[in-house]
Amino acid sequence: MNNFYVLIYLTEELKTKCLGRVFEQSTSPHKNVWEGYLSNNRDEIRLVFSANPSETALFTDTFRAPKKSNITNFFEPIEKQLITDITRAESDRYITFHFESGHQLMFQLFGNKPNCFLVHDNRIIDAFKQPGLYTGEPAPEPRKPSSKKNTLGDKISPKNAIIKTNPKFPRHLIPLMIEEYNLEDESVQRISEMTLEWTQAMTEQPEFRVLSTGNLCLLPESILPVENRKVFTEINEAVKFTYYNTSKERRLSEKLQSIKPRLETAIKKTERTIEQLESADKALDRAETYEQYGHLLMSKAHIKPDGGTTSIQVANFYDDNTPVDISIKPELSIAENAQNYYDKSSRAVRSVEESKKRLSETVEKLSDLKALSESLNNIEHVYQFDDWFKENETELQRLGILSQKIQKEKSPYKKIDINGFEVWVGKNAKSNDRLTTDAHKEDIWMHARGVSGSHVVIRMNNRQEMPQKSVILKAASIAAWNSKARGAGLVPVIFTKRKYVTKPKGAPAGTVRVQREQVELVKPQKIA
Repeated sequence: MNNFYVLIYLTEELKTKCLGRVFEQSTSPHKNVWEGYLSNNRDEIRLVFSANPSETALFTDTFRAPKKSNITNFFEPIEKQLITDITRAESDRYITFHFESGHQLMFQLFGNKPNCFLVHDNRIIDAFKQPGLYTGEPAPEPRKPSSKKNTLGDKISPKNAIIKTNPKFPRHLIPLMIEEYNLEDESVQRISEMTLEWTQAMTEQPEFRVLSTGNLCLLPESILPVENRKVFTEINEAVKFTYYNTSKERRLSEKLQSIKPRLETAIKKTERTIEQLESADKALDRAETYEQYGHLLMSKAHIKPDGGTTSIQVANFYDDNTPVDISIKPELSIAENAQNYYDKSSRAVRSVEESKKRLSETVEKLSDLKALSESLNNIEHVYQFDDWFKENETELQRLGILSQKIQKEKSPYKKIDINGFEVWVGKNAKSNDRLTTDAHKEDIWMHARGVSGSHVVIRMNNRQEMPQKSVILKAASIAAWNSKARGAGLVPVIFTKRKYVTKPKGAPAGTVRVQREQVELVKPQKIA
């Protein structure tokens, strides 16, 4: 939605739709979304900006009246100001709206922290996200075109060959191009030539396609024959369609993940309980044995064993008088030991009766849990989830699915949310040890490379796939901030599955050995 080539065509469409309009007001209808209202003497439209790193987008939409209460207005100095120009950075993903007052509204459409800055006299005077951090700072300076030509080695991967040939090539399309053209078998030189051909197609003969994968693509279908979800004549409509669908899918995924793993865990736990209860009949055999031992001991109640005796041998008249050793408590008489076995027999019988009662209740609980899980799996839209949750909230509480929210003990490490993923951040060396020990083998573990700092874990709820790139980058930025490299501009952060992290025997707290690591270079970011 925000790749460099999309912004080329988007800027031209924004000029057509927005130039000559007056900026009326702007609000934030919900987290990470800003909406500006632009009018002329004919109608009013909305300019929508998403500052969510996983779905950064800018587009125009039809007018919809803003909320009347519980909203915050942004950028009041440009209210009632005329938009005089809209420009795009030559080699960077910035789009800037210019106003007759000399103010500029700069949309930063990339990175872990997309943002919108109100600029005057080359200084930021306000920002959509974290205004306290940016106000008074110099205006963002887009990257300049590079005259340096990247040198292609003979042994680089197809992905790196594409990126070195054209650093602006849309990253999400690279795996598709590698597969479609079998680039693993092509020479680096040929890959470079094809990359230039594809770039020319995006700039001179684009098709505005949303692929079946949900991604926006400008490459013509003749070059990338991947099934389309929808094709558009305007890039603005393609961006809008992609954003709303991506946003819906992300919000639905977050809502489903707030319930689904808990349901699955509850089902597995209940199934194990049923297995245990079904084997409870074995206790009846023990109850019979205990009762027989009681009778056998009562037949010897007149005997007084030597002090300290812990067992007594008697003829078992229940088994052809075969001798049997019966354990006894030396501090009790034979009669008292017999009564002890009678009590154990009674408890075993009661346990079986209670298990049978629990088994019936547990089987019913399992049926209820599976019914909820099945109905949850049929949900395809956010509004369906909201209706489902409202209808089943009481049942979820009764079955213990929601009670976990209020039963959290004080955690030895920080817990935060990143796009629906629970992320743990260590507080110190001891906390790092506990965090890494508590993490599941499929969780994502990370740490700033080469310096001391916090261990960070992205919880995966036993899912084997990796989280989306934006989540990894955000968590890595937090790991960088919580390290000795906090003051650096960019920090390398290693990450891998928790199952590839081990602690050497006898090593100090927080020391680990890491295998199969990957690296991301990120800017340190404080926990919000």
